[in-house]
Amino acid sequence: MIVSRTKQLALGALGFAAALVAIPASAGDGAMLRIGDKLKITVFETMDIPNPGAGEKGAEAAAVTQAFYQRIDLSGEYQVEPGGMIAIPLFGAIQASGKTLEAVRSDLGAAFEKTFGRRGGITVGVTQRAPVFVAGAVRAPGAFPYTSGMIVIQAVALAGGLEKDSVNAAQAVEVMREFERRAAIRDRLKNALARKAALLDRQGNGGANPALGRLLALAPDGEVSTLLAAAGKVARLEADLSAREDGTRRNAVEAAATEAELLRKRHAAFVAQLNARGERLKMMEALYARQMVESERVADIRRDFIDMEARKREFEVGVMQAEFRQGVAKDATDQASVRQKLSLEKEVAVLDVEIAAAEQSLATSLNVVATFGIGLGDATTQYQIVRMGPAGAQIVTAEETDSLEPGDVVKVMTARSTGKSERIKAAAR
Repeated sequence: MIVSRTKQLALGALGFAAALVAIPASAGDGAMLRIGDKLKITVFETMDIPNPGAGEKGAEAAAVTQAFYQRIDLSGEYQVEPGGMIAIPLFGAIQASGKTLEAVRSDLGAAFEKTFGRRGGITVGVTQRAPVFVAGAVRAPGAFPYTSGMIVIQAVALAGGLEKDSVNAAQAVEVMREFERRAAIRDRLKNALARKAALLDRQGNGGANPALGRLLALAPDGEVSTLLAAAGKVARLEADLSAREDGTRRNAVEAAATEAELLRKRHAAFVAQLNARGERLKMMEALYARQMVESERVADIRRDFIDMEARKREFEVGVMQAEFRQGVAKDATDQASVRQKLSLEKEVAVLDVEIAAAEQSLATSLNVVATFGIGLGDATTQYQIVRMGPAGAQIVTAEETDSLEPGDVVKVMTARSTGKSERIKAAAR
């Protein structure tokens, strides 16, 4: 059935109006669009359809029927990109940021007419605005939906309100941490001084013990006694171990010396026997020369003498080996003594470095504690708005009643009057 032109126009108008109603409008036509806004764009086009039965129906029937239909290829949701543009198929990039809905609708209509050579119907609505961000001294910082007419204090309320005593709380945490760190450094320093005092006593250089004096200035007498007892116990154990090792080495030296002396005595006695055998051999050879003894007996005595000379050389080698072992043991004892002294001096040097580092850390810690102790007066809240513009991000000081725009970042800061806490300074000492 062919509908009259009047009815078609009425139906098309109703469809066009329904599309307008279906599009959310969270921003009025006069509101400026911002980067991050989401738009719903619907494009309609009219089409003239010939009515072949117009002549038969009489004058009431139009020769052409006009119909409205939606361009699905162009309609849809679009977001204002960081560059401020929206990208529409066939139309290209259309500037949206900083313009009103009506201006964007007009630009889209011009682009449609330029592209297709005829006019089309276009509706533009905002489905979602860029959120407002709240950061700083609030209970629940984050991103919150933008509503028309939103002001700073409303955004702060959405973020849970101001974080009461946030500065004091942060300072208290930092001061407590610094106190714990400072206490740990003092403990390391006191232990190092006690250890050095014990090592200096072990060295036995005599005179005053500087480490003990510094330890007494740093800790009460009762704690000093406990630290020195613990360090002294370790030093005594180390001294006992060194003494046992020294005793073992001395015993080795004495054993080698005793062995060498015994071998020397046996060698002397054997040399006396060898000399006696030599005299006897001379006498027997003289008797043999006068043919008073047989040659076999002289030969036996000569063999015994030669054997004793060989044993004499063995005794001499044994004496040399024993004396060598005695020298090695003595050298080992001397070297061990030198190594012990070097080890003590090296440990004292390492402790000196550790003590100097700990004292430097204590001085730094005192400055940190004093710094965190500043600002115990009444708090005042300050607001800043970070807003993106054509030239980039801009930071402006704001009041509670200042209006916000989509995409704004509200920075909440709490400032306190200057003043130091005597309690914190006393605790730092």
